[in-house]
Amino acid sequence: MSYPRVSTLLICLVASAPAAAQDTFADAFWRFRATTGFDFSSGKYGADKATEVLYVPVTLQATKGPWTLKGDVSWIRVSGPALLLDGSAVGTVPVRMSGSASGPGDINLYARYSLEDLYDNNVFIDITGRVKIPTASFTDGLGTGEWDQSVQVDIASVFGKVVPFGAIGYRLTGQPQGYALRDIFYGTAGVQYTWTPRFSTGVFYDVRQSSIPTAAAPQEGTAYANFKISDRLSLNIYGVKGFSKNSPAAGGGTFLTYQW
Repeated sequence: MSYPRVSTLLICLVASAPAAAQDTFADAFWRFRATTGFDFSSGKYGADKATEVLYVPVTLQATKGPWTLKGDVSWIRVSGPALLLDGSAVGTVPVRMSGSASGPGDINLYARYSLEDLYDNNVFIDITGRVKIPTASFTDGLGTGEWDQSVQVDIASVFGKVVPFGAIGYRLTGQPQGYALRDIFYGTAGVQYTWTPRFSTGVFYDVRQSSIPTAAAPQEGTAYANFKISDRLSLNIYGVKGFSKNSPAAGGGTFLTYQW
């Protein structure tokens, strides 16, 4: 399993991009943030019964100048048919036909570089590399049991209170024994509206190739709200709707971030 989903990562990234451009003095010092919460999704993915996935991560992030380093650990519970998990969606290859399992998720490590020279042109571009360490159990249907790597480019701009954004990425997919998976492209497009300095909302659409050649391309829409509770604490709430047989029928979650 490769969580958190791309869209969840973008929520935090886009919300912070304009603020980062205004905080050049802080570039000389390390800044930190910690995030935790949950993501829940449910869908049949072509099976007779629904598969429910509960994902609870803890993420630590450090930023200095244009560089951001981040890592997350997680706990996962999968109830119902366990299927080979394709990125942040579920594939169509059965691993377990019934029951439930829970345990540690995969560990994800990220390195991001922001092109700060473009900030004065109202363009925010980040380049992110990710490595997935396969700590989730393949036998229990919690992950592929193989290493993944990906590279992603995010871009955003600011027009008053409106922030359009998008991303494109490429993932090198690990190959579990007995399965022929392919490397994939994925992308996101969306827009955010800042109502007040402490409240913003947005919507975006995710689409990606399936790593299983015979499966439908996962496609999901997400609506979210960001609340800045204080200068250090923020809350994100979101809901997800799937538009493919290889996406959850519905899902959502909430994440709390503390920065210092």
